[in-house]
Amino acid sequence: AGHDKNATMKKILMTCVAVLCCLITMPMLTSCSNEDNPIVTDDKPFPFDQEIDKSVRPGDDFYKYALGQWLNSSDLAPSTTMQIQNEMKLVLNNMLNTSTDPVMVTLRSQVDQTLNDDSKNKALLSERLQMLEQVTTADQLYTAFIELHALGYSPLFRLIPWGDEGRKSINIIASGTMTREVTSFAARKDKESLDSAVTAYCSHLDALGFSQERIAQITENAIKIENIEMQAFEYALELARHPQPITVTRRASSGDEQKEEAVFKMMGATDQELKEQVLFTSSIGIDSLILDFADAAQSPSNVEAFRDYMIYNVLAQDLPFVPSINKQADRMNMLKSALQYNKYYKYRLLTESYGKDNICKQQCQDIMEQMRKNFIRRVDNLDWMSASTKVEARKKAEAMKFYIGYPDQWNDKLTPKIEGDVLLATVTQLRQNAVQTISSIRGRNADVLGWDLWASMAQFTTDNAFYLSTANSLVILPAWICKPRFNNDLSEAAVYAVTTTFGHEFCHGFDAGGAKYDENGYYRDWWAPVDQAAFQAKQQIMIDLYNQLEVYPGLMADGQKTLKENMADYGGQELALECYKQRLTEQGFKGTQFDEQIKKFFLSYAHLWKGENERDNSQLEYY
Repeated sequence: AGHDKNATMKKILMTCVAVLCCLITMPMLTSCSNEDNPIVTDDKPFPFDQEIDKSVRPGDDFYKYALGQWLNSSDLAPSTTMQIQNEMKLVLNNMLNTSTDPVMVTLRSQVDQTLNDDSKNKALLSERLQMLEQVTTADQLYTAFIELHALGYSPLFRLIPWGDEGRKSINIIASGTMTREVTSFAARKDKESLDSAVTAYCSHLDALGFSQERIAQITENAIKIENIEMQAFEYALELARHPQPITVTRRASSGDEQKEEAVFKMMGATDQELKEQVLFTSSIGIDSLILDFADAAQSPSNVEAFRDYMIYNVLAQDLPFVPSINKQADRMNMLKSALQYNKYYKYRLLTESYGKDNICKQQCQDIMEQMRKNFIRRVDNLDWMSASTKVEARKKAEAMKFYIGYPDQWNDKLTPKIEGDVLLATVTQLRQNAVQTISSIRGRNADVLGWDLWASMAQFTTDNAFYLSTANSLVILPAWICKPRFNNDLSEAAVYAVTTTFGHEFCHGFDAGGAKYDENGYYRDWWAPVDQAAFQAKQQIMIDLYNQLEVYPGLMADGQKTLKENMADYGGQELALECYKQRLTEQGFKGTQFDEQIKKFFLSYAHLWKGENERDNSQLEYY
């Protein structure tokens, strides 16, 4: 339930929520004390009132009222999201250039050496490709797969840490395709984009001694498997949106069960899992890819296809480190490519380089705890929920774990060990360390793992926050709680508008999907039947409301599809607004001064979600 998807629809729905909350809050504002004598004032800057278009009534079109001047500008200023993205690029580049961490010092030195002479890297890449080129039988294919996996490559499959039911960490077998980062979204609707990317990679084999005839064959086979991989990746995306892992079981009538078991063992399946025939947790669609690979012995052409895909796969992963072949390679891209394999360590380096003082961790932790208390009090005051369901709701709210910004203590055991003086060998060690980290996470309790799990799943520079029902855990990444978005130099109204995201993620634990999981992350019905019926009736009211909204002329919103996000949006803003009102009361704001601060809150909220997007209805249809 992150904020990095479907920006256009998100902004539209957020506008609707702002209008609703504004209309609901206005009666409360007029009921405040009429005392006009100021007790306390907000003397911090508030630049967002410069974007107001006073010719528009806020109740008619709140978005245009709050942002009219910005919308009418011929030169739109960058949105907050764009500013954050630019800031995070600077943070990453600064860390890569200046970090005194021994691993980074070694990487910089080896990258500089490689730019002067990459012959050792080229020789090592050629050696690995020639090893694969000798594969002609199924047994050799399996041996090559094992060797590549041991080197940290993702030939066909990769492991992704995930939170299973009951807060247990598992490793999902996912697509190992290497080009998905740059081609996946285009390839969804354009197969030619994917095929072209594969062809472009394989064309570099010419510089490594492969004949044109052989290159054509490798390209054809790589395209065949990569397209199957991409289909599997699409299912992995669906899994990310709906985290209910699928259990893969062994086929009873397998033509070669030993080979099939070997595939799972390569990926870390235990003997006990093999005995129980519950081998691994996987995303839908990976199943057939695993079984096809296990059946490769049945057809020499299958052996050749998977072999050639592995040649392409290794080439795609190692090409960034051979600048004499890859003319687009440069110092910064090589550093970024080297470090991308080890998410946990990259997260640590960025935190230490950026500076913990720039990340408002404790302040956000305090606000989250305030939200938790307010949520529990709201549950206690509900007139439609029975006592037994309230007990369960309180248990879940009290048990929810918050992971904000960065860990208090880093796990030194996850520091990669770097030896040797060849860049590609160092990159291999980083990959191996990352695989070992992910393998060590599997089967352990998410609460015990803590940041070992979350920093291995997420990226420091991702401008996002998320909630995972199966772990009953909420994660707020650093980019979300630092300047220019989370800015204590501005009015606190702007700060508390940002905390609507905290409340949004909290409420995902109790939306139409999250409410099906209990405090331990188990998929369990903890609702009394009469309460469940009342809850669904209230959901229908929200569905009907959003069904009346016109996204663009002739395109109506779908309240059912967006229900979970709408519930989290509305609940999150209610929680943030309540926390801000409590803060204002503590500071002594009353009457018109109080009202003025609430107005700033809603203006800040509109500013937070402003953005420039292409009006492409075909993109909206996907969501």
